Amino acid sequence: MPYALFEDDQKLSKEFPTEEEVWAHAEEAGLVDVVAGKTVLEDGYTIQPCQPDNQTGIPVPPPAVS
Repeated sequence: MPYALFEDDQKLSKEFPTEEEVWAHAEEAGLVDVVAGKTVLEDGYTIQPCQPDNQTGIPVPPPAVS
């Protein structure tokens, strides 16, 4: 199951195959802080599993015709 970055309950990013990739995306966007030696997202942001929405730019092949 893919993961994405959310603010409250609104999906902000495309889906990524792993949670680690979402962390990297959040860090590039400046949404990651280090508090008391622990890496955290800024307030209001979470990483959650999500359903694929096929908006990643990867074409989906048409179903095979038998």
